[in-house]
Amino acid sequence: MADTQKKNRILTLTAVIIAALLALSLFWFTQLILTRANETEDEPGFSGSDATVQDNTPLEVLMSHSPGFYESGIMLEMYAPEGYDVLYTVTLATGRSVSDGRVTPTGESYMFIGGQDPDPDNIREDLPEVLNVNFFNSSDARLETFRYTQPLELVNNGNFTALFVSVKAALYKDGVAVTPVKLYSYILGSRDGDKSFSDIFGSMVINIVIDEKLLYDYETGIFIGGVTYDNAVAAGVALDPWTPRNYNQRGKEWERLAHIDFFEKDGTLVYSTVCGVRVAGGTSRGATIKSLKLVADSGYGGDNRFNYPFFDGARDMNGVKIESFKKLVLRNARNDLGGSMIRDQLVHKLGGETGVAYQEGRNAVVYMNGKYYALMCLHESLDADYMEDHYFVNKDNVASFLIRSDQYQFRYKQESGTEEQKKCFFSDMNYLIYNDFSDESGLDRIREVIDVEDFCRYMAFQIFIVNEDWPHNNVLVWRYYGPESDSVVGADGRWRFVLKDMDFGLVGPERDTFAMCLNDGLYNNEPCLGPVLKNLLKNSEFRGIFRQCALNVDDVLNSEHLLERIQEAIDEIEPDMHLYAIYNGMSVDGWLSYLENFKVFARERHEKFLKYLDIYVPAG
Repeated sequence: MADTQKKNRILTLTAVIIAALLALSLFWFTQLILTRANETEDEPGFSGSDATVQDNTPLEVLMSHSPGFYESGIMLEMYAPEGYDVLYTVTLATGRSVSDGRVTPTGESYMFIGGQDPDPDNIREDLPEVLNVNFFNSSDARLETFRYTQPLELVNNGNFTALFVSVKAALYKDGVAVTPVKLYSYILGSRDGDKSFSDIFGSMVINIVIDEKLLYDYETGIFIGGVTYDNAVAAGVALDPWTPRNYNQRGKEWERLAHIDFFEKDGTLVYSTVCGVRVAGGTSRGATIKSLKLVADSGYGGDNRFNYPFFDGARDMNGVKIESFKKLVLRNARNDLGGSMIRDQLVHKLGGETGVAYQEGRNAVVYMNGKYYALMCLHESLDADYMEDHYFVNKDNVASFLIRSDQYQFRYKQESGTEEQKKCFFSDMNYLIYNDFSDESGLDRIREVIDVEDFCRYMAFQIFIVNEDWPHNNVLVWRYYGPESDSVVGADGRWRFVLKDMDFGLVGPERDTFAMCLNDGLYNNEPCLGPVLKNLLKNSEFRGIFRQCALNVDDVLNSEHLLERIQEAIDEIEPDMHLYAIYNGMSVDGWLSYLENFKVFARERHEKFLKYLDIYVPAG
């Protein structure tokens, strides 16, 4: 009986509480409706009073047109809450060459100019009656800050290509910024408005807007030789591609802030952020069009990762699609033998099909500060973050090393980990080169050092694809040195390998790359992978594993499949090659003719590879 009364009291109390909550909710809902009913909208998105700003209304610049692609011109208007100003800058380029004649002390022209944030201390107030493309394309207007007072007439005056208009804007009150500067990218089609996005571009489009001072400043500009070069010359340093220059410097100190918008192949703006930009690559850093590393960092005011699934093929060890990245790389294909523009990305993907760890990528048309920059490849970045994303290992416990040219000498450079780990790698590779593993216990001892299957697939693929810039160069090796787990791939402490810079593959189907690989070497007697393979092949069990991996590579990359993948790569990039060819003075027909060499490779490599395999790694 007592239990029943207790239950009834609990039920009654619960009902009272629920009723009170419902009444309170109804009261606040009614107040909200009444408040909204009494509001007046003086400008789109705002009530016209500071009260609404304080009452959870987003404090931001509102645009009459969302960033994106427009087939014809637009009349762009900007809106701010009452009592606030919109300050903005506009960066665009209507010609193929936008250098305004300025030259840095080390001789580089200001090619990608503009890109500044609004400056409240230097506002241009004497504006013409009409603010249009011609006005903003003048050199002085491109470097000035404006207070929004009248619409911007944005029209593409030509039919040559799309016009990129980049507006940087923020809200200010009493001369003080109250919102972060935001990029608004507008891509305008032809003058006649008769071209869709797909009529102009066939790939992802990336718009980078970066203050020109960060590119061309004598002390800190990352696109020039700058003070670093002049100091090296004064010190008598030899002049070659590795002579110290601003753009040859590496690390966080030489990273600069940029605003970036990413447009998918259908013209949709899918991701916009603020991030760090560094110059990337080796000797290609000396080119006008430099490879770039993009670094997500919330310290800039953007996301701490690039939260967009850029690559369909980027999968972790469980086959799950990777949908965010700490770093991305835009590669300029400067070292692509013959200028195919597809080789590196194509060979990487072929490697992935054979089970080799590789760098996923996709084509991207890149604009910088309104000007066409290049047709590039957007890649995953090969570093400790890559290992963490793909293998779930803690990047702080990843040791990775790569071979890089250093004043015409190729040697291992530490990318992550400790100097002790580098010494460990050298010791482990020398152990595999100079010891006898031909007995029955040999394979087990080899397995203690490297993932045997991973190594065999990697070596077999490189030999099949005729990578002439390897293994004396472009090797990337890594291992996890935290708490080990033999049951988790990548966490067992063994060395593994990832494809890197495949710009010299798919050449000479008749070449004996077994001999080239097995007899290769490095400066200063640093361990080369060719001699490692040469010694390990003396073990019969290892030899059987390698031969089977080689046969699997040959089977996957049969002539028919290779021809299909080559043609797919050509078809994917060809729409954007026409614009690239105009800017780079090349012939699309000549480019297509050169790519016939890849098809010859596809038809002939199978027979040659099996012949050499039987010579160097016979069956049985």
